[in-house]
Amino acid sequence: MKKNYLFTIAITCIMALSITTANAQKESKKFSVGFGLEAGIPLGDIKDAYNLEGGITIRLSYHVGPGFATLTSGAIAFLPKSGLGSSTKASIQMPVKAGYKYMFHKPFFVMGELGYSSIKVYSDDDGTLVSNKSGGFTYAPSVGVSFNAFEAAIKYEAVSVTGGTFSNIGLRLGFNF
Repeated sequence: MKKNYLFTIAITCIMALSITTANAQKESKKFSVGFGLEAGIPLGDIKDAYNLEGGITIRLSYHVGPGFATLTSGAIAFLPKSGLGSSTKASIQMPVKAGYKYMFHKPFFVMGELGYSSIKVYSDDDGTLVSNKSGGFTYAPSVGVSFNAFEAAIKYEAVSVTGGTFSNIGLRLGFNF
């Protein structure tokens, strides 16, 4: 499942790159497509179980007012800490978020996103790989800089799940077309 989902995202990114021009998020352009590489550190309820998080996201942007309305999705993997004696192997977060990227003083922006994330936790059950699926409300504020086709942002993202919060702070490096 994970390989199929990541393959689909990769093919979508390649198609978007091949059919769009490199005008990126210029004010004269109404619509852009971009992808981002994300990396971060888990926080809160999951910080004792996970070391790192990283993944790829795809973002559709539409120029509205002084910024961009956005729709973002992707796959983020959480890697467990070793030596804890835990059977958890990894977790995958698959968010779908809508938001607004406000350009308050070029090239600087603030952004807020809301949505839903599906989370799958993979673990070892006596030699058999099993998964548990959950999901919940997702929110992700960020602040960053945008230079036409390139953007960098520091973001906080949290998913409210039964029993706690799946959260992280990280960096997103985006490329818009």
